[in-house]
Amino acid sequence: MLKIGYQGMPGAYSEIAAIQFFGDKTQKIAYNNFRDMISDAHDGKIDYAMLPIENSTTGAITRALDLVKDYEVYMVGETFVKVNHCLIVFEETEFHDLKTIYSHPEALKQCDDFFDQHPNINKVAYLDTAKSVEYILQLGDKSAGALASKRAAEIYGMKILMEDMQDNQNNITRFGVITPREIYEADADMVSVYLVTAHESGSLFEVLQVIHDYKVNMHKLESRPILDKPFSYGFYIDFEGNLNQSKTRELLQELENKSFFLKLMGNYKKKSVI
Repeated sequence: MLKIGYQGMPGAYSEIAAIQFFGDKTQKIAYNNFRDMISDAHDGKIDYAMLPIENSTTGAITRALDLVKDYEVYMVGETFVKVNHCLIVFEETEFHDLKTIYSHPEALKQCDDFFDQHPNINKVAYLDTAKSVEYILQLGDKSAGALASKRAAEIYGMKILMEDMQDNQNNITRFGVITPREIYEADADMVSVYLVTAHESGSLFEVLQVIHDYKVNMHKLESRPILDKPFSYGFYIDFEGNLNQSKTRELLQELENKSFFLKLMGNYKKKSVI
């Protein structure tokens, strides 16, 4: 049975992504943080990790992307999960009773409009969306609520007071399927790399010129600070390609020649957004 890692508790969006991609007949292993999960994937203790890498409201989840860069793991698939943040409370709690709402920082940020409109309700960052439901259940505080998925409410037997709390009703999280095995599907059509150019004028332009010359469609360019080199940057780039094709392999070689450092982060089948 496949071992699938995800961050959070049962009912977390990462668990939903794991079920969506692999089905329910797997051993799902919950982690408190991304690093421990990716470290176990690197060491082969789990077969795959479901890692949130981008959100349609808040953008790239850079701390997650950095782990794929820093460990010998690869992205071999992706899936998209529609985010429906529900306000979850005790059965007897009504809206006027609420004083505090707990959730993951990303979820709280995605509901800024609600908190702006209700400044009397405190928002408190917690480890995970689903775990925040478990936490208020343990507290027994009827004036507390949590932002999490509908599945989390069902798992913990709590009431959903409101649905679709997020500012953006088209709020979607993109998850990468991460594994230590550098093997890719035959129909893969998207390549992800991280590269660092020379700290010279025109270096990034030369990299982008290579992609242009090969007439390849680039889907993403994301800069990221290099921690031990202040005001220097590396770049995450997604472009179309398949490593079984000579054109893609030649393009990667050209990019490496133009870069100070390059890591292939994955080759996978691009999925349609929900």
